[in-house]
Amino acid sequence: MFSFGAQKINTDPQKIEEVLTRGVHEVFTKEELQKKLLSGKQLHFKLGTDVTGSFLHLGHSVIHRKLRDFQELGHKVTLIIGDFTTLVGDHSDKVDMRKETTLDDIKKMEQSYTNQFFKTVIKDQTTIRHNSEWLRDLDFNDVINLTKQFTVAQMLDRETFSIRYKSGKQIGLDEFLYPLMQGYDSVALNCDVELGGTDQTFNLLAGRHIMPSFGLVPQNAVVMNLLIGSDGRPMGKSLKNFIPISDEAQEMYGQIMSIVDDVIFDYFELATRVPMAEIENMKQQVQSGQNPMLFKKRLAKEIVSFYHGDEKAKEAEESFEETFTKGGVPNDVLEVTVVQGLTLVEVLLAEKVVDSKTEFRRLISEGAITEMENGTKVTNLEIKVSNGTYKIGKRRFLKIIVP
Repeated sequence: MFSFGAQKINTDPQKIEEVLTRGVHEVFTKEELQKKLLSGKQLHFKLGTDVTGSFLHLGHSVIHRKLRDFQELGHKVTLIIGDFTTLVGDHSDKVDMRKETTLDDIKKMEQSYTNQFFKTVIKDQTTIRHNSEWLRDLDFNDVINLTKQFTVAQMLDRETFSIRYKSGKQIGLDEFLYPLMQGYDSVALNCDVELGGTDQTFNLLAGRHIMPSFGLVPQNAVVMNLLIGSDGRPMGKSLKNFIPISDEAQEMYGQIMSIVDDVIFDYFELATRVPMAEIENMKQQVQSGQNPMLFKKRLAKEIVSFYHGDEKAKEAEESFEETFTKGGVPNDVLEVTVVQGLTLVEVLLAEKVVDSKTEFRRLISEGAITEMENGTKVTNLEIKVSNGTYKIGKRRFLKIIVP
């Protein structure tokens, strides 16, 4: 252990090796960063984010957990809110031009974003900055000098740009500026390490590429694997296969229990800190015939415990068992008192249990709405409500009281 002010720096080689490999796709370069981590010097890590939504999901938490790993080794973190870069939009994972975001939008979403960010990352070891602090002061000559760092061919090498170019879709010149701006964030803060997902590799390396031209030591880059969503595709808001970290304990538990079996151990590696040796042992048990449901329950409990505490996780587990294993109704089911004559769809829309009449019709067609008292499926689109409890989809319940 080394002491850096009030912060102790953990230089245990085994722990460092684990942090540099668990869930990590690639490090540029691992040898460089490993040497820095073993030196006992406190390092400065950064993560840049464009606030394009008001909530975070478990996919985001993969990188945030890795930041926490480095914090637990004693290092410091800066979260860069891309209030300037958001105005351009990052197209790392987009195959179409992105919808513009306004400064007002960013301000509205930032508070919610940071509150959720600190559910995972240690707040006392984190500084928040905004890249408008330095990017808005650049003049046109500065921008031209930045553009000299890359060629058009290098930009078109990016997969999403290449796809759009070959298909004849538009690519705005402002989009080429995005990696340059993110790279300049690294210059402005002169951080040691930047983190991001595999979709951010080009942008992470932009900072590493640009820094030497400003007389700075190039940053290391830690590229994390992406978390797979509940349906086996990469987790994302647009695919609606994500698990928000702001979810209540029981909802989070239920959503984790709904993931496909193939990704259980990816979730263990990326979204928990269960030792890798234990994860490997669980994998072998499944290969030997053990029911993966057993380990999915542990996974759900591990993640819910991290965000809500052990007691809430235990309650969520018990509620899930009662509701889904035994076919019961949750103890904390939402109750609503309504007037006579309303249709079920009117009540579900008013209580925001369903998003639209289209969703209601789809659920009816799938036989996914059940009157719990008699176990019958609702088939009538215009059914009037009566006293009773309804199960809507897999995890939604509503108790309706008609005086």
